[in-house]
Amino acid sequence: MNRFLALVRREFWENRIAFRATPIALFGLYMAGAAMALITFSYFDNEFSTMKEAARFIAQSDVEIRSQAVWLANFAGSTFFTFVMGIVVFFYLLGSLYDDRKDRSILFWKSLPASDTLTVASKLFTAMFVVPTIFWIAFVVTMAALYAIASLTFMFAGENPWPVILAVANPFKAWGYVLASWYAHAIWALPMYGWLMLVSAFSPRLPLLFALIPPAVIAVLQIWLDFLRTFTLEANLGGILWQWWVDAPIINCCGEENGSVGAFLGIPIDDRFDHALTIGNMLDRLFSLPMLGGLCVAAVFLAGALWLRSRATDN
Repeated sequence: MNRFLALVRREFWENRIAFRATPIALFGLYMAGAAMALITFSYFDNEFSTMKEAARFIAQSDVEIRSQAVWLANFAGSTFFTFVMGIVVFFYLLGSLYDDRKDRSILFWKSLPASDTLTVASKLFTAMFVVPTIFWIAFVVTMAALYAIASLTFMFAGENPWPVILAVANPFKAWGYVLASWYAHAIWALPMYGWLMLVSAFSPRLPLLFALIPPAVIAVLQIWLDFLRTFTLEANLGGILWQWWVDAPIINCCGEENGSVGAFLGIPIDDRFDHALTIGNMLDRLFSLPMLGGLCVAAVFLAGALWLRSRATDN
């Protein structure tokens, strides 16, 4: 266990710019956006009369409407964090087993008392749980700061922020859903993570091209040549990947289902899974036949990455 934790710490320190600086930069962007909004507002309304009228209107609105608006605002605030985190994880896994070969340090790392299995596991664990946790902490700090700014704005406008937004916010539940969905999606995305690590293990150079071109070529060939489909594939690879994204347990705060707009899991355009935002629906995806098939695919990819890692040299 100590060796595993040491390897995880190594991953953090070797990628601290992406893992630490990126969430801090996101926090700065949110704060800069809030400051720019307030400055712009004051430029067009020096006496803040419009702000006071807006605050009064919000305070007098229906409690359920305010509660729903604040509830969705938490998930809307997480959208940019989710997007950037996905980019960070993508490129981290793409270079996880490639960078050691690129800078010819692989023999040094393989000489340490840590097996290749432990090394691969630490990199996968970092992508699945360490990175989401770091981004979630930054997200919570950012949302707490935005709540503080909103509260001060309402106080300045002459309204009590507690009954207007804070008492109906229920932020900890929303933030917990965000973290749970990120963890659930990390498990759901294991086939993609395994593919990226496999590409990282065998790519001689330009791993991004090796990661994207083969799936794209296969999808195009399956569309062009209908006989490449088999009884195990109801659609081409592009369709399978799209269905995988539609059913993903990631929160989409702009979904629409049964005429209502709100926060849903994935994209609510089919009924293979229930898209309502609940922990039960996240678990329903993780204990399903599609997830079992995905785990089998991920196991093949990860086994290939481990085998290639064990045979890798500095050549």
